Amino acid sequence: MPTTRDNSPITLSEIEAGFSFKKLFSDVAVYSSGNLLIKGLSLISAPIFTRIFEPAQYGAWSFVNIMVTFMTGILLLGGDNAYTRYFFQCKTEEEKQTLTATWFSFLAFWSIIVMLAVLPFSKTLASWMLGSDNYLAAWVIGLASSPLAMMNLSMSQALRNRFRAKTFAVLNILTAVLTIAFSVTFVLIFKFGVAGALLGAAVASLVMIPLRFWTIRDLLSRRFSLQFLKKLLIFGLPLVPMNIAFWLFSNADRLMLARLASLEEVGLYAIAAAMAAVLMLLQNAVGQSWLPHAIKVYEENYDYAARVFSRTMVFLLATSGMIITAFVALSQEVLFILVPPAYYGSFWAIPLLAVGFLFFTSAHVSVVAIMVKNKTIYIMFACWLIAAANIGLNMLLIPRFGLVGAGAATGISYIFFSLSYALISRRLWPVAYPGKVITGLLVVPLIAIGLVVLIAYAGPDIWINFALKLVVVALCGGGLLLIVGRAEGVSPGDLVRIGKGLIRRK
Repeated sequence: MPTTRDNSPITLSEIEAGFSFKKLFSDVAVYSSGNLLIKGLSLISAPIFTRIFEPAQYGAWSFVNIMVTFMTGILLLGGDNAYTRYFFQCKTEEEKQTLTATWFSFLAFWSIIVMLAVLPFSKTLASWMLGSDNYLAAWVIGLASSPLAMMNLSMSQALRNRFRAKTFAVLNILTAVLTIAFSVTFVLIFKFGVAGALLGAAVASLVMIPLRFWTIRDLLSRRFSLQFLKKLLIFGLPLVPMNIAFWLFSNADRLMLARLASLEEVGLYAIAAAMAAVLMLLQNAVGQSWLPHAIKVYEENYDYAARVFSRTMVFLLATSGMIITAFVALSQEVLFILVPPAYYGSFWAIPLLAVGFLFFTSAHVSVVAIMVKNKTIYIMFACWLIAAANIGLNMLLIPRFGLVGAGAATGISYIFFSLSYALISRRLWPVAYPGKVITGLLVVPLIAIGLVVLIAYAGPDIWINFALKLVVVALCGGGLLLIVGRAEGVSPGDLVRIGKGLIRRK
């Protein structure tokens, strides 16, 4: 009979609770592929735009994209999490249809009102944030595209709630292809510059909306419920200040680089952030996949949920540690391939950001405890405290260290953020996470990343450096595997035998 980490058997009723690690990681893989394309466009397009735009232009494009993300989050009103929370409380398909129709129609109306109020101030905002109104057209196009991006995100959440990961990925892949095609066309053929790159993304979002509506047509109806709307707003509105704070501590580095340094520094840092964003996209895929599973298992089997959360934390930290270490080890060589030499200095911010993302992995598990207890206001307070700390760190470090200081400030902020989530969730719903195991899963990648940076800085040449980095990655993977094996009660000898069996089977 299958057992848990504490050697107690998992009963048939627990298995029937519907949770499956295989299904979870399958969804993570599919969501990752879709997210890497749709949200990682800044990295995918880097080989094109870094050869078209100067660092200052690239910095302006990155800056406006940050503002689009901000406006999208404001318009969403915390609705992705609120919608998921109440979707699984609906008992019938009719209730789910009413919930979906109510929320989507409200968001569409709300976003139009906000855009009509904000767009008249575009020139003032663009001049203040970018230092001139040279990028006013890009600013206006970016802000106007925010409602389109928000509706695409909302409909994507409906697919996730249906566990339709493949459809989600296909639509995101199509969005990415259209975005790149339109953007390159507007920049290279029509010579629209930075504004053309943003116009391409806006047109792609507009084209995708009817397709996304078609895929969720079974969730749409003409019903509208004020009762559902009230519940969604009560749950989601406290998340808006949280999203603002989260956006601030995620993007204060680039905002303050623009004010304390220059758009050229923003352009270099934008490449580092785009590279590191691959890690965040993978983690977002984990969060998107894990959240519906976590809420579902919590609602169906409270006692079993604590065991699932504990083991999920171990597996995710181990996997994340290996991926992040390998990513940092290869990132310098990837930069050599992707971008011109003018952007090579971006590398030195990447390890600092990656360390923050390593710790942030734990937040994707611990935050669910806050959400299922409907205490999202705690998330808001934590986010604002960390955002304030991040701004202070950026003010302290950027004038002295430039983009490296910005990377350090953001990485440290992610560590603080993860710790705050852990403390809050422990207070609301104590889960017996294995402290020593988690410490080991964090320390091993930290040491490995430090060695990679040392090799990149002092190594003899590119090929020897590359070989040494691969050795570090292999040692890190072995260390993480041993830690997980011990946590699961599997000896090193058993791990070797399992590996040999897999090789023979292959």
